[in-house]
Amino acid sequence: MAPPDDKLPAPAPPVSFDPLLGSTLGGRYTIVRKVGEGGMGAVYEAQHVVIGKRVAVKVLLEKFWEKTELVARLLQEARLASSIGHENIVDVTDFGTTSDGRSFVVMEFLEGESLANLVTRDAPLPIERCLRIGRQVAGALGAAHAKGIVHRDVKPENVFLVRRGEMDFVKVVDFGVSKAVRTRDDSAEGQRLTHTGMVLGTPLYMSPEQARGDDDVDSRADIWAVGVMLYECLTGEVPFRATNYLGVISQVLTQDVQPPSQLRPELGIPGAVEAVVMRAMEKDRDKRYRVMSDVERDLDRLLAGDQNVGVPGPAPVVTGPAARVGPRWHLAVAALLLIAVGIAVALVRVEDRPQTTVPPSSPPSSPPSSPPPARVALTPAAAPVPVSSAPPSPQPAAISSKGEPAVRPQRSRARSSAATPTAPAEPSASETRLIFKGDDVLPNPRDLQGTPPQSP
Repeated sequence: MAPPDDKLPAPAPPVSFDPLLGSTLGGRYTIVRKVGEGGMGAVYEAQHVVIGKRVAVKVLLEKFWEKTELVARLLQEARLASSIGHENIVDVTDFGTTSDGRSFVVMEFLEGESLANLVTRDAPLPIERCLRIGRQVAGALGAAHAKGIVHRDVKPENVFLVRRGEMDFVKVVDFGVSKAVRTRDDSAEGQRLTHTGMVLGTPLYMSPEQARGDDDVDSRADIWAVGVMLYECLTGEVPFRATNYLGVISQVLTQDVQPPSQLRPELGIPGAVEAVVMRAMEKDRDKRYRVMSDVERDLDRLLAGDQNVGVPGPAPVVTGPAARVGPRWHLAVAALLLIAVGIAVALVRVEDRPQTTVPPSSPPSSPPSSPPPARVALTPAAAPVPVSSAPPSPQPAAISSKGEPAVRPQRSRARSSAATPTAPAEPSASETRLIFKGDDVLPNPRDLQGTPPQSP
């Protein structure tokens, strides 16, 4: 008796025949096996018929054979990827057409897995691993941007990971929807190729300006996508989730991103790492990182252990030889000017001060031969100095009509002679002058001319 229908084994899925398996494309590449399939084409492992090198061949899907714009886009991918020349971008080596009209691109063969597979299986990933993958992706895209090329479809499926020892080595692939912003894309042909006004990219990783269909999408769209990929690697979830395409687009345009530390607080994501991710995902692109090299710099700082990335601080100080020398040079000049002014003022004050020479309180001893008497200028007096009877300080005595002193002052017991100044000052007419003669103080006879004699 035949078993009931519900007990019958499920039928095996039909095996589809792939006419490309075993065929040789362009007379140079023999197809070995099918590796995968994307939105535009299928990827095969092939072998060069002459040198035996393993390569990957991306062939345009049959449903797109007659779409010339997609053929042109595949050719553009080959040209743009090969023109960048960066180690983290897949190397494209050839382009051709099969005998039945299919276009294909030949690339280096990569052994590994896509970031999408890794995230699906293992996310959330260790923080350091996330940063190292993100740093390599940023470096590859930064090199593309330097050539004027915007990828516009950055997502985990287009990031391939090759294991080199214990490290992940990144290869960015699929520049099929890229736009060469410095080429002739403003022409009619470029407008048709890039579908101006259409939404290009994958919604989950699409920037707000792409979701709006803006015409002036630039490299900051790729910065947004890198931020979304880092967010997903760190948390295991994308920042916007909906059941359909339009729901995701609506959230990208209207909803704020929930910080990773709030979505998964148990993971202990550092604030500095979160700051980099959130800045890359600013809805206003003017508030995002300006260029991809800034993202690379901050990721390098995080990998070096710098936890001050993204922390508000004082205004940045401009560095460089001019900035370092300039302010100090001005301060030095100002200090020298102040010193010069101070010296000049001091010199003027010294020149304006009256020059007076005060006689020594006790004349120093001298040898027996006395030098010629010296004239010492004293402070001028308005009236003749009166004779004082005080013994400590001898005063000049009254003068006779012959110019001799009527009464000499008392001599001191220790005789000494006055020292001679090296450069006596020439007295003025208004100064009262005295002459030291031995220990006696005598008025200068020239100052007494015309003075009536005084009685003793």
